[in-house]
Amino acid sequence: MASTGHVRRDKAHWLPVDHIPLVERTIGQALVETARRYPDRPALLIPDGQRIDRLTYAELLVRARNAAGNVLQHAVPGDRIAIWSNNSVEWILLEYGCALSGTVVTALNTAWTDSEVRHALELTEPALIFAGSDGRGNDLAERARSLTGIPVLAMTAINQPAADCELPTVSPDDLFLIQFTSGTTGRSKAAALSHFAALNGTRMRTVTDRSGPDEVWLNPLPLYHIGGALGVVIAAMTVGGACTVLPRYDPKQLVNLLIPTGATRLSGVPTMLLGVLADPDFPADDLRIRVVASGGASVPPSLVRKIEQDFAATFSIGYGQSEHPLISGTAPGDSDEQKATTVGRPIPHTEVKIVDPGSGETVDVGAVGELCVRSRLGMTGYFRNPEATAATIDPDGFLHTGDLCSMDEDGYIQVHGRQRDVIIRGGENVYPAEVEDVLLKHPAVAAAAVVGVDDPKWGQQVAAFVTLVDGAADGTPSPAALEAFAAQSLAHFKIPRRWEFVDGFPMTASGKIRKVDLEQRLRESPLPG
Repeated sequence: MASTGHVRRDKAHWLPVDHIPLVERTIGQALVETARRYPDRPALLIPDGQRIDRLTYAELLVRARNAAGNVLQHAVPGDRIAIWSNNSVEWILLEYGCALSGTVVTALNTAWTDSEVRHALELTEPALIFAGSDGRGNDLAERARSLTGIPVLAMTAINQPAADCELPTVSPDDLFLIQFTSGTTGRSKAAALSHFAALNGTRMRTVTDRSGPDEVWLNPLPLYHIGGALGVVIAAMTVGGACTVLPRYDPKQLVNLLIPTGATRLSGVPTMLLGVLADPDFPADDLRIRVVASGGASVPPSLVRKIEQDFAATFSIGYGQSEHPLISGTAPGDSDEQKATTVGRPIPHTEVKIVDPGSGETVDVGAVGELCVRSRLGMTGYFRNPEATAATIDPDGFLHTGDLCSMDEDGYIQVHGRQRDVIIRGGENVYPAEVEDVLLKHPAVAAAAVVGVDDPKWGQQVAAFVTLVDGAADGTPSPAALEAFAAQSLAHFKIPRRWEFVDGFPMTASGKIRKVDLEQRLRESPLPG
């Protein structure tokens, strides 16, 4: 990432740079400008069997204005509009329709339980719910009606011709998106993001990544997650590129679309990318992929090298969270080691420091502490939750991420885990990410998640959930063998002493492992004796 920024003396404090200008626009204004500049360029690629339909930016703008008219028949500017559906053209039309109508996109996870949906609806009180299908093809409309008295419409209703109406004036500082946190540690909170934050945060990545109007995003990420709604849909729009509309993650479909779409950018968490590479029909030639973008999990160096070799592309890591969609990222010129072990350097207009969780003082370069970020590119706060907002954004305006990180003298950030995930064994701190990185180097380990388990002697003990690569499903390597392997790189107190071999992990929409579920599993099945 080209940057003139620097770390403040020997402290883990990155001072912001401003070589990329910010724009005072709304999402709707940006769409209008892109449609003016690139009216005939494809905005959406829509696979339909063996055919790929296209929607140009001029056509997208017409349909988005119609969507805005439909929304305004049921709501007024400032109202929340809930979207509960898998990916579709209608989802994207609603996203832009809300932007143009001054209403607020309220994205609901299709995998949520009834209790989780009720919590989201009671908190945000949307004026309207648009419901479609979940990832398994089940209709969510009737389920939505059974949960609330809020009016529910089918997603396709957004396509109905709307009466002409004057669209309202929308400000860049108006609320655009309510993004629920991934809920890896408990009940989701609702991060409130303005048009300004959503648009400019996305632009920082496309500009530093040198994206242009010839880009074609191939996106398996759900649109109810910020990586899909902003990192793909809005990112493509800001440069006049195209994004491919995929209902869900399907590695076979992704492989089959790599060539016909002319995809230049592939997005996905590491497990998704591995699924694509493992497909026997993965094309070795004629790929146009320029960048493979990922995030949300540790990426072993071997996977970085494999991705760059097999795709003949640059591997890019982005780091952020619902509260601040993009904080840092790697750049094309970064080394394999930097891409595998760090999440790059802070994006422009973003100040980052690493602080001691106890004292709040900025730590030295290389030391581990909580990452804090200050910029206009993050949330204004948690929606209708001033207590949680005050606990997360301090009086100086720094958002406390809860992530334990370190920063080197060049500003590269390494994530060591969540603050609450620290395992304290006999007074010693154990960072799960460090243990997971070591386990991933074992040739038989495909994925690993490390959590703490209560222990009467040590307070906590280290536990590891492991999935094995194909061919190791017979139970080898044994726990003893894995402990011996870990002992080559880790102090004795960091070595897992409880092992669970699993076929997969409970995941959030953003590809993060729900460690709270793993901890619950350990509590429900204690070791005998």
